[in-house]
Parts: sequence; structure tokens; C-alpha cells
Amino acid sequence: MKDTSPSVIRTPEILATAVLPRFYDRLHWGILLACLTAYFVWWLLGKTTLGFELRTVGSNPEAARYAGMKIGALTVLSLALSGGLAGLGGAVQILGVDRAMPVLYSSDYGFDAIPVALLGQNQPLGVLLSAILFGALRNGSDVMQLRSGGAVSKEMIFIVQAVILLFVAAPAIVRWIYRLRLPQSQIETVPLTRGWG
Repeated sequence: MKDTSPSVIRTPEILATAVLPRFYDRLHWGILLACLTAYFVWWLLGKTTLGFELRTVGSNPEAARYAGMKIGALTVLSLALSGGLAGLGGAVQILGVDRAMPVLYSSDYGFDAIPVALLGQNQPLGVLLSAILFGALRNGSDVMQLRSGGAVSKEMIFIVQAVILLFVAAPAIVRWIYRLRLPQSQIETVPLTRGWG
């Protein structure tokens, strides 16, 4: 699988017929695929019985077990779905941007996914918008460092991301410190039965 010509260790470039077409510079059809995937996840989690069961197992496994849901099978299914979505994201990165598989592919995307999900409050549309924000920050960091002549380091973006997450997490931290309860309008009620009864 190793390409014999380049100076870095990677696979040969993918065929031109497999490349995702680009709109502008690095922006390609993967953005549309991300939007469709976010819609699918929203539909699956919010509009189907399977999505209800996945959310219930994730929020309270004991209540889900009491309601007769198969905890093990639903956990494995959620892991398989999330792994498939991660693989789809990696395929879009390879087919749209890199066009070859480098030997050290991981660029901390998994660690970036945690703050993206936190900022998006685990809602598909919110995750999509926060991923666009974090992607724009990461891509703009190189240009920022180049245009400033090195006066501003690209690691400044990590500080900006940390401040964003601090402000997102601040209400929960303040509630925890002062032992404040959520307002009644923000408390989500989840029914614990399936079907009638």
C-alpha cells in the first residue's frame, strides 16, 4: 500500500474518479454529506422508536432495563453507529482533502469531537454548526500565523476554543457550586414505558 514516490510515507493517491468534487479551495461535497448525515441522525434519534430507546439507555440504563429494553444490544448498536459515522468522516477527509492515506492520519479529530459535541449540546444541528465553527478556527489558524508573520501563534486557536467551552460549561458549573436547581421549564421529562401501559 506504500507509495514509492513521495517523501512522506503514505498510500498512493486515490483515483480521480473517487475524489469528492470541490466547490472552493478545500470546501467540497463532504459538507453536503455532513448536512444529510446530521439530518439522518436527528430523524433517527428524535422520530423513531429505536432513537427513543437509544436516548433512554444513554440517559438512564436502569430505567431502560426496567422498561424492558435490551441494554447490551442497544449499547453495541450505538457504538456501531458512532463508529460508522466516524469512519464516514474519515473517508470524507481522505476523499475530499488529503486524497491519500498518510501513515500518521490521526490529527486529534477524536479529541476535537468532544468539545464540538459539548458546544452543540448533543443535538445534530448544534453539532453541525459547532463543527463548522471549530473547523473554520482550525483552518484559519495557519493563515493567521502566516499573515501575522509569526507574531500570532496558531496555538492561539486552542485558547479561543477553551474560552468558548468555558462559557458553555459555566452555567452548569455555577449551578453545581451554588447547588442551584434547573428551572422547571428546562427539565426534560422522559416517559419510561414502551407502548400502552
